[in-house]
Amino acid sequence: MIVKNWMSKHPETISSDLSANEAMNLFEESKVPFMAVVDTGKFRGLIARRDLREAAAWAMSSQDIYEIQYFNERLKVKDVMVRKPVTLSVEDTVEDALAKGKQFGRTFLPVMDRDRLVGTLSNRDFTHVLKQVLGGREGVYGVSIEVNGNSKVTIKKILEEIFIMEIDVKGIFTLKDPDSGTKRLIIRFETKHLKDIITIVKKKGYKLLEVMTGKE
Repeated sequence: MIVKNWMSKHPETISSDLSANEAMNLFEESKVPFMAVVDTGKFRGLIARRDLREAAAWAMSSQDIYEIQYFNERLKVKDVMVRKPVTLSVEDTVEDALAKGKQFGRTFLPVMDRDRLVGTLSNRDFTHVLKQVLGGREGVYGVSIEVNGNSKVTIKKILEEIFIMEIDVKGIFTLKDPDSGTKRLIIRFETKHLKDIITIVKKKGYKLLEVMTGKE
């Protein structure tokens, strides 16, 4: 999975010369936690709503009229922003993005095509990807089956038997139990006969770990 296929392609941007007070208002209107700082098409950095709020809180707590005036009139986005944030390339994988986010403690990463900002990837996008992978929508069901022995043979047999049922399969993937290391086969599908499928899976001798429904 490549970043350019999953990123948000029209990110909110802000000018570095905007005052902190104006930036706060823009954040409130946009309802986003981060914005890319862009001047005349050139990516300059990243600013977080949290950092602006902390600056505002500090100015107010000081009870100094000059500090409050400085925040309202003179403090600018360029004074608060991160100038060289961690970024992604359009050709990076989503797995690369997850690793970078974990390594640098970031939940929002600008996506670059060379020196041009073309998108962003955030926890919200990761959630959207996961939701699509899991088939998390109304009418999509799923089963989680423990895979023992030769996993390739077992998975092949399970899938052959599932496809014989003529259900509309929406997703197939495997995961490892974080504690035992046992593989799980996850199958998401649309069907009107969920109970029949559960019965068949159990009769075949497979260990059914979960039954899932996706509802928005």
